[in-house]
Amino acid sequence: MIQVGTFGATHGIKGSIKINTSGDALSQLKLPLMIDVPLQSGANKKVKIISLSKNGNHLLAKVEGYDTPEAVVLLRNAPILIPKDLLPKATASEIYVIDLIGLSAVKKLSGEDLGYFIAEVIDNPAHPILRFVTKINDMEPKEILVPFLNLYVGDWDLSLKQIEVISWELWFEV
Repeated sequence: MIQVGTFGATHGIKGSIKINTSGDALSQLKLPLMIDVPLQSGANKKVKIISLSKNGNHLLAKVEGYDTPEAVVLLRNAPILIPKDLLPKATASEIYVIDLIGLSAVKKLSGEDLGYFIAEVIDNPAHPILRFVTKINDMEPKEILVPFLNLYVGDWDLSLKQIEVISWELWFEV
C-alpha cells in the first residue's frame, strides 16, 4: 500500500473533508475509489471516495456514508493508502519515491558501495529527504539525511538497487 495523502479538516455542513497531498496521483484515479484508512484508534477501515474536487492547494473529498461534519471528523489526520498498482505508470524519466527505499548508496553506479541504504523518504515541503542508514548489523545504526536534489543525488538504477550520492563526504560533517 502506498500513502497518497492525508485527510485534513472537515469542510462545510454536508460532510466533505480536505485531503492534503503532495502530488497529483490521487486526483488522476478513477472514482469511486476504495481506500484503506488506518484510524487513530488503531483500526483499519475501508472507505469509498465518491467525489474529489480541487480547492486551493488541497482536494475536497466526499466519502460514502459520511454525510455530516461529525461523521467525517473520524477520518481527520488519517493517511490515505491505496494499492501501488492503481497509481498511474511512471514514465521513463519519472519515479515514485517509494521505489527508492532499499537502494544502496554508491559513489558511481556499479561503483564503490558506501555501506548505506535508503530506509525512508521523508516528505518535506521544499523537497523529499532521503534517510540513509548503515547496512552493517553489528554496529549501532547511523543515519544520514540527504536532500533529494540533483546537487546531492545523481543517477539511480532500480535493477541494480543503487543510487549515486554526490559529495558524500560533506554529509558526514553536518
